[in-house]
Amino acid sequence: MRVAFVHLGRENLGIEYLSAVLRKEGHRVSLAYDPGLFGINDNVLYVSVLERIFDRRDRVRKELEEANPEVVAFSVYTGTYRWALDMASWARERLGVPVVFGGIHPTLVPEEVVQRPQVDYVVVGEGEEALLELLDHIESGKRPRRVANLWYREGEEIISNPPRPPLGDLDALPLPDKSLFQEEINYADDYLVLSARGCPYRCSYCCESYLGKLYQGQFFRRRSVTSVLQELKTMKERYGIREVMFSDPIFFTHRRWLRELMERYRDEVGVPFRCFGKVSFLDDEVAEWLRWGGCYAIEFGLQSWNPEIRREVLNRSESNAAYEKAFRILDRVGIRYDIDHMMGLPGESLQDYLEAVRFYGSLKRLNRIKPHHLTYFPKMEILRQARNEGLLNQEEEERIVRGEEVHDFFHQASAVDWIRDMEVFLKILPLLPYRILSWVLRREWWRGWRRCPAALVALFQWAVALRGRDYRFFLYLKYYLLRLRRALRLLPLPRALASAVIMGCASLATVPLGDRLKDAGVLHVAGILLGGAALWNVWKSRRRSWPP
Repeated sequence: MRVAFVHLGRENLGIEYLSAVLRKEGHRVSLAYDPGLFGINDNVLYVSVLERIFDRRDRVRKELEEANPEVVAFSVYTGTYRWALDMASWARERLGVPVVFGGIHPTLVPEEVVQRPQVDYVVVGEGEEALLELLDHIESGKRPRRVANLWYREGEEIISNPPRPPLGDLDALPLPDKSLFQEEINYADDYLVLSARGCPYRCSYCCESYLGKLYQGQFFRRRSVTSVLQELKTMKERYGIREVMFSDPIFFTHRRWLRELMERYRDEVGVPFRCFGKVSFLDDEVAEWLRWGGCYAIEFGLQSWNPEIRREVLNRSESNAAYEKAFRILDRVGIRYDIDHMMGLPGESLQDYLEAVRFYGSLKRLNRIKPHHLTYFPKMEILRQARNEGLLNQEEEERIVRGEEVHDFFHQASAVDWIRDMEVFLKILPLLPYRILSWVLRREWWRGWRRCPAALVALFQWAVALRGRDYRFFLYLKYYLLRLRRALRLLPLPRALASAVIMGCASLATVPLGDRLKDAGVLHVAGILLGGAALWNVWKSRRRSWPP
């Protein structure tokens, strides 16, 4: 069968695995894709005007028509649910083919998604086996009443089949179908790989905790070292990859597995990599293995410096001493690290933030602090706590389920001024030497940063990236340039001409500083912001004559 996936946002490994499985069984697969340039989920370059200009819904619809699919499938997050419903409505009306929704939001609330008239089938949990079975039933005209993981309507009746056991052998899966996204992503610069599925922990705010409950603690599985290396060697030969991102929620959980991987990775792959980690698994020996294998940066979710809030609100058991020990180890061995810090948690005080700032200022290899907001997803344990604290009411919870009350990670404005000040201050904190930081704190010069123009804050963030030689930050900007160039070719002529102002300013801004900075893309993006100001005037003056 001809299957078309539709996706908004960044590269989706789940879709790549589904596509590989379908192709292996003889199905033809295509992708209609909107990268969501300057969209709300962008943690640095969110610009609402540019988001509207670079919206690719019309292009996605055209790609779907050209693909002439027999089935249209979506992998849906809570934040993309409304967009997916809109595209699904068009697909059902224009193409008249079955629509399948899978992904984390349908898995969390299948009872909501299955009632939508534009959605024919809902796949809960892992989708490889369920989607294959469903396609066989659609092709043969049979009713899929016994397809595990599947919800659908049959007249007025809702059929809700229980989930099947998770895949027992991840090594048996074919390699992810990277060809789907290769026009939009330069895999040579950045290759995403999963060495495991699931997470052994149950943080109150994280969707992985729901999957753990759904599969009764059996969802966390690891691929063998040989399987991971086979993928990386194959893709290095195919794409010439120069950097790897292990996107597992926690990369180093098994010591023997990690040691074998690092010993072989250095010899068989031999490119730098970064990963996500948990401080309770990191000691001197693990840090040395990672460094020797080629790890140059690790991202940790600290979220709050108040251990009681971490324990009682977030269901995180790590002590402050454990974080300090882990970061001092990384300072010593020379691995940089990012820290996720969650803003606006229930019960946090100003003193908690000030203590966190003092601690962060003492770290030597701190690369970036990533402040983000508590974001509510359906059925998470933290919703109960939010209700008890009076932070959410029933109507707001229902809006979250419907995808109408999406609490954004990066751009949610707190009602508390000092929290907004701290959010900006944390972004620039790595630039400040500890003595200057102490001086700033004594005089409370961290106050008022909420009034700082967004463009200036972005420039400070780029300065932080330059200071830490943050490879992925430069890649992030480079990808924007690649996608902008492609978008200009796809936009209607009036919007393409106006958008060229951005690219012109971006390129001119790099001329005085030579090719090296130009390739890094830092000043390109500075130029994008300058060009955005000019584009704003063009947008206002010609808005009536431009396509909607």
